[in-house]
Amino acid sequence: MNEIATGMFFWLLKILGAYLTLLVVLTIILSRWKKKPDQEPDEVSHLKKKRTDRNPL
Repeated sequence: MNEIATGMFFWLLKILGAYLTLLVVLTIILSRWKKKPDQEPDEVSHLKKKRTDRNPL
């Protein structure tokens, strides 16, 4: 009986570890994905500023 309980405990620990790992990986992926759209408008505005500075009318 004790061996069965120990086996179930380690099985649950493995599932919990896999779940937490998946959660961390998805959090990192989402945070990087959210940063990209925030940076794009800055790059676009920077390029527009360069173009207007180069060609004054």
